[in-house]
Amino acid sequence: MHSIFKHLRTCAFVSLSCLSQQASAIYIDINFSGTLSNSQKALFTKAEQFWENTLTGYQPSVNANALSNIVINAEGKAIDNDGGILGSAGPTYIWTTGGYTLTAEGDMEFDTADLSNLESNGSLESVILHEMAHVLGLGTLWQLNDVYIAGSGQYTGANALSLWQTEFGQTNDTFIPIELGGGPGTAGGHWNEVNNGGALTGITDTNNNDLRYELMTGWLNSPTFTSNMTIASFADIGYEVAYSEVPIPAAAYLFLSALTGLGYIKRKQR
Repeated sequence: MHSIFKHLRTCAFVSLSCLSQQASAIYIDINFSGTLSNSQKALFTKAEQFWENTLTGYQPSVNANALSNIVINAEGKAIDNDGGILGSAGPTYIWTTGGYTLTAEGDMEFDTADLSNLESNGSLESVILHEMAHVLGLGTLWQLNDVYIAGSGQYTGANALSLWQTEFGQTNDTFIPIELGGGPGTAGGHWNEVNNGGALTGITDTNNNDLRYELMTGWLNSPTFTSNMTIASFADIGYEVAYSEVPIPAAAYLFLSALTGLGYIKRKQR
């Protein structure tokens, strides 16, 4: 999540439709290395299963038969001392196909000095869900999919914008406000949250959940939820998605910052 902050930085199911309209599936393969306990690996697997069941395929223009599984390399490694940088995550290889830029492979690294604390206070699963979303493209691949202009603070993807208007009642808005605060790693890759996560935003969904608690703001506050707006943003960047009838809870109370930094991403053409 944040590049040099006190928390996290990011370098930033089933069936799907492809050109032939044949059924296929999206799968995430996690390769573990470094120092990760079995219980910590299990939380990565739970996050993988959540996103596999939420991202049900690719948009029809995508030649899904030409794509392989999404690979995420997850590692526990020494980064700095306790409470400094917790980790980093983002796509490292991308596909260009059907008018979209999609993740082919990404990395998630977590500081071994912080892993036990995150796990014991119950926040590690939420941190993984948040960071895995960045690996899959939320925030990190917005610009390459033409739904966000760097520095503009204006997300324009049609699917998420529609949910911003209906789910959060912002019927007069022509864009979703994007976080411009928090410094490099937070700005430009999250839904906007006022007061650095320190107060309610006053923007609530149809179930009266304040945006402050949404999973993909720059700060995570407990109890968090995953909105259909967040899910819809994946439809804007090339996935088919399964919407939830109720907000999806995710336990978290750790302040997080997020991503950007696409300089080292390599492109795979399909």
